[in-house]
Amino acid sequence: MSIIQKDIPYEFKDASLLDTRSFIGGEWVNGSTNKTFAVLDPEDDELICNVADLTREDTKHAIEVAHKAFLTYRKTPPRERRWLIRKWSDIIKANREDLAAICTLELGKPYTESLVTVDYGTSFLDWFETRIESLGGETIPAARGNNRIVTIRQPQGVVAAITPWNSPIAMITRKIGAAIAAGNTVVCKPAPETPLCAIALGKLFERAGFPKGVFNVVTSSAEGSADIGAEMCENVLVKHLSFTGSTPVGKFLNGECAKSMKRTSMELGGNAPFIVFEDADLDGAAEGLITSKFRSSGQTCVCANRILVHQSVIGRFKGVLQEKLGKSLILGSVWDRKTNFGPLYSSKAVEKVKRHLEDAQSRGAELIMGGIPKSEEGKGPNFIPPTLLVQPKGSASREEMAFSKEETFGPLATLLPFGTEEEAIEYSNNTEAGLAAYFYTQDMSRVWRVAEALEVGMVGVRVGLVSACEMPFGGVGESGAGREGGGSCLEEYTEVKAITFGL
Repeated sequence: MSIIQKDIPYEFKDASLLDTRSFIGGEWVNGSTNKTFAVLDPEDDELICNVADLTREDTKHAIEVAHKAFLTYRKTPPRERRWLIRKWSDIIKANREDLAAICTLELGKPYTESLVTVDYGTSFLDWFETRIESLGGETIPAARGNNRIVTIRQPQGVVAAITPWNSPIAMITRKIGAAIAAGNTVVCKPAPETPLCAIALGKLFERAGFPKGVFNVVTSSAEGSADIGAEMCENVLVKHLSFTGSTPVGKFLNGECAKSMKRTSMELGGNAPFIVFEDADLDGAAEGLITSKFRSSGQTCVCANRILVHQSVIGRFKGVLQEKLGKSLILGSVWDRKTNFGPLYSSKAVEKVKRHLEDAQSRGAELIMGGIPKSEEGKGPNFIPPTLLVQPKGSASREEMAFSKEETFGPLATLLPFGTEEEAIEYSNNTEAGLAAYFYTQDMSRVWRVAEALEVGMVGVRVGLVSACEMPFGGVGESGAGREGGGSCLEEYTEVKAITFGL
C-alpha cells in the first residue's frame, strides 16, 4: 500500500521504495517518540505524507550503531567494497524511473529533469568505484640511510552527512558514496523538504548487500534539525562532518566541529558571475546562460547570479536570450514529459525572488519578460516564470542590488552592462563567496587571464554547466572548504599515516 496521500499521474513499479521511516542499523524505525512531520508537494503545497521525526537521542543511537559497524567494515578489502558500490549503482539504475518520480514528487522538479538527476547521482558511484583500488600511499626516500618511510591511507570512522533539498539524490551519492568507498560508515540527515529520496536510496543500499549499520538515514523536521546537527558536531564518535547548504549554517557547523577538531567538508553558497564579452558567440552564451541560470528553476548553488554583458552587445544579447528562453523552456505539469521548467521548492523561495525582483526594479532595472504571476494566472503557489530584466547604463550602482550581495536561488536574471575586462573582474570578485564563475569570449589570451583572475573554485569557459563526477567540486572563501568528486575524491575521507622502518 502506498504511503502517498494524494493522487499523482504516475504508477510506481516498486511502491516499497516509498517509506516514512528512518534507517538505522539495517532496521526501519519510527524513532523513539513516534512523532512525524509533513512533506509537501511544491507543485500545489498539498500533503504527500508524514515522515518519522527523529530526535537527538535517536541520532546518538545511529552514530553508535555506525561506529560499531565501522570496526568491522573498515577491514573490508577494497575490491569487495568496489563490488558493493557497483551493485548499489546498478540497483539504482534499475529503479531509475521510480526514483525520478520520488524526486519530482517531493522537490517539484520536472520528471524529465529528475531522470537526469538520477543519472548524475549514479555517475558518482560509478566514478568512486573506479578509484577504490588505487587509493593507496607512497614510499618516501628517507634522509637517514637506515630508515625506510611509507604512508598508508586509512578510513576515518563515522562520517555525518547533512544533505540539501535541491539535489536529494546526487548529493547523497556524492557524499555517502565517497565516504563508504573509502571504508567509512555514515549517518545521513537529509533535508526535511526531501527525505523520501534518501529513504529510497537506503532501501536500495540494503538490497545491495552492505553490512548493517554502514549507511544510516535519520529524518527530521526543520524544527528538530538543529538538535540533530548539534549531536553530529559534538559526538566524539563522529570523525568527519560533510555539509551542503547555506553559508551561515555551514560556518556555524564548522565552528562547532572545530571544538573537537573534526574534519569537515563544506559546500556552501555561491554568487556566480556570468560574463559575456564583446567578442562572444552570443548564441552560445545565451544557451549557456539558460543552462546555468534556469536549470532546476534557478535552484542550484552554481547558478549564474550576477550577469555581466559588454555594453556594446547587451542589446543584441537581450534579444537572442529572450527568443531562446521562449523556445527552450517549456512550462506545464511537472509530470508531463515535455515540461522542463517547474516550481520553486517552497513559498520561502518565492518570497526571496519577489524581494530581489522588486529591489532591482526600484533601482532602475527594466522588466523584459516574466515577473510575478497574478494568482489566477499561476501554475501553483510556488511557480515563478523565467524572468529577465536589464539594467540601463548609468542607473543605480549594481553593487547595491540585492542579488549582488546574496544568491537569488530562483529564475530571475538581470543583465548588467560593463565596459572593460578589468571592470568585469573587479565586480565578479567583489563578494565573499567563490564557488563558480562563467564567461564567454573567443580570445584565447583573455581565456587564461580571466580564468586565472576569477576568485572561485570552478570556472566555466564557454560552457554553462561545470558539474561532473570527474571534476573536483568546491569553492573558496565563504563558499566552503574541501572538494567532492574529482581524482582525489576518496582522499577527503581518509587519514594519512606515516610509518618509519628502521633496518
